[in-house]
Amino acid sequence: MSDEVLLTSGEFARRSRLSMKALRLYDRIGLLRPAVVEPGNGYRRYAESQLDTARLIALLRRLDMPLAQIATITADRGAGGAELLDRYWAEVEQRLAAQRSLAERLVRSLAGETPPGPWQVRTRDVPDQLVLTEQRHVTLAQLDWQREATARLLATASTVGGAAGPRFVIFHGTPSEDAAAPIEVCVPIAADPGGVAVRLEPAHAEAYIPVDAGNFEVPRVLSVYDALRRWAGRRAAGPPREVYSYDTGPVCDIALPVQIALPVQ
Repeated sequence: MSDEVLLTSGEFARRSRLSMKALRLYDRIGLLRPAVVEPGNGYRRYAESQLDTARLIALLRRLDMPLAQIATITADRGAGGAELLDRYWAEVEQRLAAQRSLAERLVRSLAGETPPGPWQVRTRDVPDQLVLTEQRHVTLAQLDWQREATARLLATASTVGGAAGPRFVIFHGTPSEDAAAPIEVCVPIAADPGGVAVRLEPAHAEAYIPVDAGNFEVPRVLSVYDALRRWAGRRAAGPPREVYSYDTGPVCDIALPVQIALPVQ
């Protein structure tokens, strides 16, 4: 250390392009500690050799990388750090793509290019069904869990002749970015395979709206749910659900059990 060129915190901040406030924070959390703290006055001195690490931290912060991940990269400047950075940026790009798509849909909606509805509500009678089921509390970010659950349930259904009807996802609550809510994935079957969760879905009348790919994404799909709830009013007899067929066509039907007997349409 005696041969090291020491810099004042001000000089180090200028040459590293980090603010004095940032240097104090990084010192406090152990991300970038000064080489020397002078006794008595507490002046901090940084080694000139620390500039490389400081500049790397500054660049990673420009990517909005959390400090905890930056600490991991600065501790592993080799392949491990490169892999972490590559994985982080792939996640950022995925998030930005989803946000860009949402922003474009909102722009079109605000410009009046995609006015809500009017949605044609259809009705049908649904017989009672024996269903394989998985249920979990999830947030919006965790909704892809239903694909994993569907794959497991369809694999189980294949042991008893396959699915006996369209699979459906019941939203027993409304998940958000911050709060989890229970959703249930169901696959109808003809016989109980044993050893897995099975229940009887009671017969009911159902109001529904077919939804294609152009209307399935948020926020557009929310207007479909709203239209269905308005149509049902006090006749709603259960939580909303998405009913998926196994052939081509609309992405799914947004459906809602209702209390009155309805003719099949």
